[in-house]
Amino acid sequence: MKIGMLYSLSGAQAEMEKSILDGALVAVHEVNASGGILGEELTFAVFDDCSEVAMTGHGINHLCREESVDVIVGGYTSASRVAMRPAIEDNQSLLMYPTYFEGEETDPRVFYCGAAPNQYLEDYLGWIACTLGRRVYIVGSDYIYPRVLGEAIRRLGEQRNVETIGNWYAPLGETSFGAVLDDIKRKRPSVIICNLVGHDSTTAFYTQFHQAGFSSDSLPIAATATTAIDLGHMPAEISNGHFMAGTYFARIDNHINASYRQSLIDVRGQHRTHAAQVGAYNAVHALSLASEQTASLDPADLSDALLFVRFDGNPEGLPFHFRSNHYSAHPSYVGRASDGDYDVIEEFSPRLPEPWWSGSVPLPVSR
Repeated sequence: MKIGMLYSLSGAQAEMEKSILDGALVAVHEVNASGGILGEELTFAVFDDCSEVAMTGHGINHLCREESVDVIVGGYTSASRVAMRPAIEDNQSLLMYPTYFEGEETDPRVFYCGAAPNQYLEDYLGWIACTLGRRVYIVGSDYIYPRVLGEAIRRLGEQRNVETIGNWYAPLGETSFGAVLDDIKRKRPSVIICNLVGHDSTTAFYTQFHQAGFSSDSLPIAATATTAIDLGHMPAEISNGHFMAGTYFARIDNHINASYRQSLIDVRGQHRTHAAQVGAYNAVHALSLASEQTASLDPADLSDALLFVRFDGNPEGLPFHFRSNHYSAHPSYVGRASDGDYDVIEEFSPRLPEPWWSGSVPLPVSR
């Protein structure tokens, strides 16, 4: 088997997506160190889309046609996933998408290795309401994931007596947040739900939030996308005490996670971990197991085989497997930022993934 890996290794998203690639390459190393796939080495080819969504389709074509890969493990933002799908279809390939996302999609050629919103957002919002407050102000990046998640929060909030009193969306890479901070001061929410993506915007927002006189004690931030990579760009006094929902945190206490983190250091020199990275790791291991159960790497055969594999080495703490809708199984946690990472302070019972979890009518995805 040869896996194509498509990530942003240069440009604005490079640090995050290199770390996701690290997870995938640790899995390749582990598979080959254990004898490969039926005695054959697992190989790979990498394409850098340069943090340009317009490059992703070209990357899929290159990997499938020039590198002759059997399957793709790649992407980070929902915009990149949506851009890849037509090329995946044209090349009759499969995409293993590694990160949690906004749901509201099914595609027979895509396996969703991260969580759907009902698996991480629903319990999180209930926890926010009971623990932090019921007047929420949503700040997010201006593209599919934050927009759809913001609407999901509004709809779910109506069932939990949670009021969304403000929404503010910034272009990717935005670093000036004076206007939204002024609006937050006027509207006096009890909690900020942060759906900003990218360490440049996230660091700027948290820093200016702190400089404006806010703290985790006076006005906590409850994030959905502020990873340990992002925390690494902030002084601890700025991030400490704020919150994040996730299917994985580095400080999850189990021996599988401890082994995974050590492998990241030994194989890739990577000390920071997060859910999307683990999604790529699980994806490669699931592909390895599936390829041992099918005589053909034809996408249809491989797709069928993926529905019957179970990877018990998932660092999240729950065996990794796919449902018939191509969504996957995950636990869910709340973390509190502490000295550059997250302490796990709450764990929820796993939920089955529901792509159209808000009801029979899909949420809007247009800007």
